Amino acid sequence: MASARGVGAAAFKMQLRNRKRDFASRAATVSSSDASSATPAKKRAAKANSSSLGTKAVGRKVEVVAPTRSQFPVLSALKDRANCASNGSAVLLKYPNLVPARLLRRYKRFLADVVLLDGAVDGGESVETNTATEVDGGAHAGAQEVVTVYCPNTGPMLGLLDGLPNARVQLSRSDDPKRKYAYTLEMIQVHNGERDVWVGVHSTSANRMVEQALASRWLAELGNYDSVRREVKFAKNSRVDFVLTTNAEDGSVAHEKYVEVKSVTLALEGSGATSPRCAVFPDTVSTRAQKHVTELTELLSTKAKAKATDGKENETAAPKLSGAIVFLVQRDDCSEFAASIQHDKKFAELCAVAAQSGIQLLGYSCSLEPDEANNSGAVRLLGPLPLQKVAA
Repeated sequence: MASARGVGAAAFKMQLRNRKRDFASRAATVSSSDASSATPAKKRAAKANSSSLGTKAVGRKVEVVAPTRSQFPVLSALKDRANCASNGSAVLLKYPNLVPARLLRRYKRFLADVVLLDGAVDGGESVETNTATEVDGGAHAGAQEVVTVYCPNTGPMLGLLDGLPNARVQLSRSDDPKRKYAYTLEMIQVHNGERDVWVGVHSTSANRMVEQALASRWLAELGNYDSVRREVKFAKNSRVDFVLTTNAEDGSVAHEKYVEVKSVTLALEGSGATSPRCAVFPDTVSTRAQKHVTELTELLSTKAKAKATDGKENETAAPKLSGAIVFLVQRDDCSEFAASIQHDKKFAELCAVAAQSGIQLLGYSCSLEPDEANNSGAVRLLGPLPLQKVAA
C-alpha cells in the first residue's frame, strides 16, 4: 500500500513538472512573436519608458539606477534647501580674518579712523594719538594708535554712526602689499533700543552673499533655474547683477530672470506691534538705484510689447523674461522691509511701478556673527521678509 502511494506521488510530481515546462514554452513563444511584430516606434517608446523609470537592463535582470542631480535638479534644490533649513547652515559669507576695533570717525565717504583692539597695527596708514586709549575707555592697553581703514559704503550710513566715537566695529585684513589700506570696515554694532545688533556695511558683499544663496538654491521665491550669470550687460551703460536661466528640453533658453541686488542697513519703526522694525532702502536719494529700477522695468515692458506684436513663431522662439529686486537686509532685527519713501520718494514710486509690471520685490534678512575669540566670523541667511504694505 505504501509503495503504491509512493508511485502515485512520483507520477503526480512528474506530471506537474511537465505542465510547468509546457507553460514556460508557450510563454516564450508568445513573447518572441510580440517582440518580432513590434514596430520601431513602439520599441523606442518602451525604451524611453524604461529609462524614465530609472532602470537599466542587464541581461535578464533589471538594475535599478538612482536618479542623479542632473536628471532631477528641482528635487535636488528642494533637498538642499530642506537640509539647509534643518541644520541652520545657510552660510552666505565667511570671514577668516576679522579684527575688532572702535570707530572714531568716518570721512571722505570711503575712509574711517579706528582704534584696533587687538594691538596689531601692521598695515594701512596710522598716526599716533594721545586720546586713543581714552576713546576705548582704557580697556585695551595695546590700542595706542589710530589706523585709517577703507570704508566700502557710498551712503551716509544713516542710523549706524550714532555711537561715535566709540562704536564697536569689525575689520577684515588683506595681506596684499599693493593696497594702501590693509583694513576694510565690514560690520558695525548698533543699539536698537532693545539690544545690540551687528550690521554689515560692506555694500558689495551683498552681491557675494546673494550669489552664494543663488548657487545653493536658498531663495525659493525666485523659482527654479538651471544656471546663474553675473554682471550681465542689458542696457547701453548698465549691467544687471544676476541673470537666472532656465533651459528647455532641447537645450534652448526658455526663461531668463534679471535680478538686481540692494544692500539694506537702515531700520525704521515698523508698521505695528508685531513688526517693531522695518528695513528700508535707500537711506538717502540714490539716482543710481533709480536708474537700475527704471532700466529693468523698461527692459521687461519692451520685451513684453514686442512679444505681443510679433507672430506666433517669434513668440515661441523668444525666451520668457522676468525680473526681481532682492533687498538683502544685513541685520537680524527687522521683521519687514520697504522702499523708503522718506529718503527717496522717486525710488519708492519706481519700485511700485516695477511691482505692478510683474517685477518681484523680495527682502531677505541675515545674521552677522563675529567670533572675536577666533578672529573670524560668518553671515547666515535667516529667511524672507514680507513687504510692508504701507510705504515707509
